[in-house]
Amino acid sequence: MDFERTNAHNKYTYSGSGVDVTRNDEFTDYIKQVVKLPNWVMKEPTGYATIIDLTTPPIVVTSDGIGSKLLLHLENGTLNEAAKDLIAMNYNDIICVGGVPKAFIDYLGVHHIDKQHYDFIRVLNEELGKLDMSLVAGETAEIPAIYTQSEWDVAGFCIGTLTHRIPVETIQEGDVILGLPASGFHSNGWSLIRRILQKEKIQLKMFPFDLLAGTQIYSDVPKIFYLVKGIAHVTGGGILRALRRVLRENGYSINIHLPNYMKWVLQYVTTDEALKTFNMGYGMILVTSKDNVEEVISQIGGTIIGNVDSAKNIVIQ
Repeated sequence: MDFERTNAHNKYTYSGSGVDVTRNDEFTDYIKQVVKLPNWVMKEPTGYATIIDLTTPPIVVTSDGIGSKLLLHLENGTLNEAAKDLIAMNYNDIICVGGVPKAFIDYLGVHHIDKQHYDFIRVLNEELGKLDMSLVAGETAEIPAIYTQSEWDVAGFCIGTLTHRIPVETIQEGDVILGLPASGFHSNGWSLIRRILQKEKIQLKMFPFDLLAGTQIYSDVPKIFYLVKGIAHVTGGGILRALRRVLRENGYSINIHLPNYMKWVLQYVTTDEALKTFNMGYGMILVTSKDNVEEVISQIGGTIIGNVDSAKNIVIQ
């Protein structure tokens, strides 16, 4: 899997591709300052989804999209993988707080409605059915003043029921950190990946792996809700942010075994840039006690990648 670099002296960055994670964090902090949550919103420290305590059981809601990976899906006709991306980015967030996704809502923003949108809704509905989920509502907006004829965007909104609140406040030193394998880059960091592809003149057919594989949907994780203390979906901000969200003030020592797609991208970005941008091979992180780790692995698989401690140490192998 060797690629001849045309700009071997360059190292690409996410911010250099137009995406500033710090700017996003600042905007998120601003929203938290101006929006006062009512008392029927349950406290949930990881922020992956919101728990609304107006029903029994409470409902869990979240929203996410595919991002600029969608542009490559459109160019390559991989709408089925795009549907998986859209579902997974919402589904995986809901399960991080102990919810089971049930209902899905979509928003399509397009120049004009044509066949590809019919095809996308068809495959989206099919993929949701495999997960015992339903597309219950949505909105399609034709906005030729905003979208070009060849480009469109889609966002998803997911609703689930809370089945077991994940007790992240009980995480302590000595707990075990598990990694669930990713199917690829999932749906984060694609402004950077697309820039590398463009600048280095790399075509998708050159890869020995499926670069556009849909995001892994971790539908087995609800089976082990009662065995874990924390669940982190590795998305925006890479594996570093995921660890911070679930471990909070705790530290960690982990060992990462890189899959081929990460070995490829590390030819073009520094390790530090990769850690704060990509999943590094693990799409979901679980934290459990030593007593429960074997049972978790026996039920859903996964690999022990480290433990909770007072350090912040990552070894890449």
